[in-house]
Amino acid sequence: MQKIIFGLGSDTWHGFSTESIWATNLGSGVHQIENSPFFAKGISLRDAVMTSQVEGQIKVVGLGPKSGHSTYRILVAQGKHDPTLFAELWEPLERLGCSYEHGDFGYQLYAVDVPKKVEIEIAYAFLERGEQKGAWDFEEGHCGHL
Repeated sequence: MQKIIFGLGSDTWHGFSTESIWATNLGSGVHQIENSPFFAKGISLRDAVMTSQVEGQIKVVGLGPKSGHSTYRILVAQGKHDPTLFAELWEPLERLGCSYEHGDFGYQLYAVDVPKKVEIEIAYAFLERGEQKGAWDFEEGHCGHL
């Protein structure tokens, strides 16, 4: 696996201009995404992207075939994290087959993978429930489900 770099733009809410993501080199400038992105939009786990070597880094220059996975982000504000409530509201998503990666950026951020086999409407309803209960806020990074 290799790290590839996504440009994020300069007007993002989080303040990052790039994100590095693990990917597998498939050859001919194509890489497959191997982890859920925290900030990059329009991509999900297992999607393919077109890349180019720029100044010693592998940078994403285009999007390729989609995997059917979707990416959502759960944000928990600093000082608002209730581990018990989070676990209770996350558990139904985990049972569906969803997984997450966690990062502490001065706030707790979870990059959620919703696999192709999961009914997106059900997963979305559980994400909304967590927001309604005050456990988190969430946003869609990419909906790859048909």
